[in-house]
Amino acid sequence: MTASIQGTRLVPVDELGPSGVTVVKDTPHGDLAVGLSNGAPFAVSNRCRHVFAPLGKGTVDAAGHLVCPWHHAEFDVRSGEMTLGPQGVFKPIAGPIKATLGSRELKTYQVELRDGAIYLIG
Repeated sequence: MTASIQGTRLVPVDELGPSGVTVVKDTPHGDLAVGLSNGAPFAVSNRCRHVFAPLGKGTVDAAGHLVCPWHHAEFDVRSGEMTLGPQGVFKPIAGPIKATLGSRELKTYQVELRDGAIYLIG
């Protein structure tokens, strides 16, 4: 991670791998989940609203949602909104979790794609 007048370089795109997301540690905003969603860069807070799983260890699905690695809750990386509550054994209570814990959106950060890397702006 390199800071400059043009922003902070977070991660080269080719280091994202097939998951489309990674954890970038020690940014000016703490640890962030950083990746690409339908070709557009994003950076969001790294902790799932459900039980604080590291979202940067999740995946970006075909629809461009960030999917939690622990219970498969899904997040819109543009708004930070939980679009699908936890699945698996949590599926029967996914709606209430989405309506309560999920009502607090992930914090989103302004980023841009430049020179094959994702940069944090501001």
